[in-house]
Amino acid sequence: MKNFRKVTLAITLLLGIFLFVVSIPVTSEMVMEKFYDFEMEKKYRITELNEMYKGAPTEYEFGGSKIDIYRILEENESYKNPWGDLVTPADIYVTVDSLTQEVLKGYPVKVGQEGLNQYTHYISYWRVLDKKTDQESLVVVLRMNGAKERMIGNTMEGFVPIEELKYMAITIEEDGTLTKEPFTYKNKNKLQTKLIPPMHFGGAGYYTDDRNGYPVFYFPLLYPFLTTILGIILICLSIRRLRKS
Repeated sequence: MKNFRKVTLAITLLLGIFLFVVSIPVTSEMVMEKFYDFEMEKKYRITELNEMYKGAPTEYEFGGSKIDIYRILEENESYKNPWGDLVTPADIYVTVDSLTQEVLKGYPVKVGQEGLNQYTHYISYWRVLDKKTDQESLVVVLRMNGAKERMIGNTMEGFVPIEELKYMAITIEEDGTLTKEPFTYKNKNKLQTKLIPPMHFGGAGYYTDDRNGYPVFYFPLLYPFLTTILGIILICLSIRRLRKS
């Protein structure tokens, strides 16, 4: 009977170790992501001008600079993107003080939408205030690839894996200084992470995307948080009772 109890405790200990080992990496990343959010909130005040697709105009003035976007549609080329939206390909020109900074060739423009809404998450405007220096800048973020997705039979043509997504950040200071900085989804810094607008799977994370995704009934409460706690409890109880036996 005593041996059976020891075997049961050993199995419980192994179960606790297993739950802890498979849960703690995800839990750690999600905790680190939360601290990252606190850090960014302390350093910056970040505002997306077209947050939740509220219909912000493409023309915007900041610190004496005028930012605008215009597009040249391709005729008779409308199609539905993988999410059922009717779009028309266009060459999109991003300008600052009437000077073209970037051209996005053949990008989908949502039919029936106006302002920044027609460009969805491929083009976004952000106001970024550095709380320490009290200096503010406007950042135009462009997604440089992965926009030309369409379903051809059972295949998604033009699909680009998230880790291969490329971006361009055009930063305009209050004195008119303009800088351009390319980055990728995989190799983004902490501020750039906050300037990637939410996509169909949720927002971008710096350490992990898991905390910013859309929750389901088992994630993240059941896994990894509850399984981490349960693993710790099983390990502690098993070790305590094995020592007593």
